[in-house]
Parts: sequence; structure tokens; C-alpha cells
Amino acid sequence: MKKLILLASAVCLLCAACTTPGKRTAWGAGGGAAVGALAGAIIANNTGGQSHQGAIYGALAGAAAGGLLGNYYDAQAKELAAIADVTKVKDANGKTIRLVITLKNEILFESSNAALSAASVTTLNDLLRVLKKYPKNNIVVAGHTDSTGSDELNNTLSVQRAKSVYDYLLANNLQTKSIQYVGYGETSPVADNSTAAGRAKNRRVELLITANEKDLQ
Repeated sequence: MKKLILLASAVCLLCAACTTPGKRTAWGAGGGAAVGALAGAIIANNTGGQSHQGAIYGALAGAAAGGLLGNYYDAQAKELAAIADVTKVKDANGKTIRLVITLKNEILFESSNAALSAASVTTLNDLLRVLKKYPKNNIVVAGHTDSTGSDELNNTLSVQRAKSVYDYLLANNLQTKSIQYVGYGETSPVADNSTAAGRAKNRRVELLITANEKDLQ
């Protein structure tokens, strides 16, 4: 428990030093690792599990989700589910601590390309329509690849793809508490890279959404 309190305090201090409310920051691969590693450890300890993207996911977990925050998550999760895959990540007490919105790469990009495809516009505009209703979000746009190709190539491509989505959201007037982007390359698979179906699932862009209950009051 003492370790947990110390870790939580460290995260709060680091976040205060690195983040200004409303400020938009951009992280490349590995960005925010110091903050995220601490916060990720807290989340893993509380949930009894491991966060496959603990570094950045944990950094934005924020305050525990109470009733007001739970309703805030539930409302936008319901709307976002009509656009993309939505996962509610919960703590050991069943409280939602973040939303993970998964966008498939084949919807957004051509093969081995980081430029948004024409077909992606409809999906991203639908996403914007919902996100603009929830300006208290902290958002991380996270890019992921499969294991095909070199680590260097995958890291670069994942960052570029995350930034493409990030840039589109900001260019189309998304107002939110904070927004960042990061690339994980092939390091956080959600499926078996030895199969075509698995690799397709691993090629994705995720929006990691958290909020702080005090901002909703």
C-alpha cells in the first residue's frame, strides 16, 4: 500500500510538471515512459492484471471513476459503439477507468502507408461528431502494427499513422482537455501475429479516452 501511495504521488507530480490543462502535446515512440511506467504499475496493481500499453494508458488514468464519471463514460461509449469497437477498461471494483476506441487500419490507410485514405473520412468525421460532445476528454491516439517488417519500420509507421489521425482531429476543430499521439510499433499485439487474421487485428489505431471527475462538476 505504501508503494502504491508513493507511486500515485509520483505520477501526480510528474503529470503536473508535464501537462497544462488544455495544452496539446505530441509524443513519439516511447514518449512519457517515466510517467506511464509509474501509473501503469498502479493500474496493474489495482486491477490484478497487466496493461498491454501501460506506459501511456496509465499516464492518463487520472482519478477513480465515480458515478458522475461513470455516466460520462457510458454516454459516449454508447454513441461511439456505432462507429468503432469500444472497450471499457475497468478496475477491480468494476469502475470504468478509460475507454479504448479501436479503428482498423484497413479503414484508415492503404498498405504500408501513413496517409489517410479517402474512405477514412466518413469514419473520422463520425468520430469527431461524437467526441466534440465530450470536451473534457483526455485522448491519446495510439498507433500499432503487426510483426511484419523491422522494428524500426514498424515503430516509425505506427507513430506516423497515429499522428495522421491526431492531425485530422485537430484540423477539424476538436476541442478537448488534452490530446497526444504515440506509436507502439509491434510491441502491443492483441492477436496472434502468425496468422493473417491476427495480423489484421494488430494493425490498428486506438483512441484512449480518460477524464477526471472533478472536471465534470
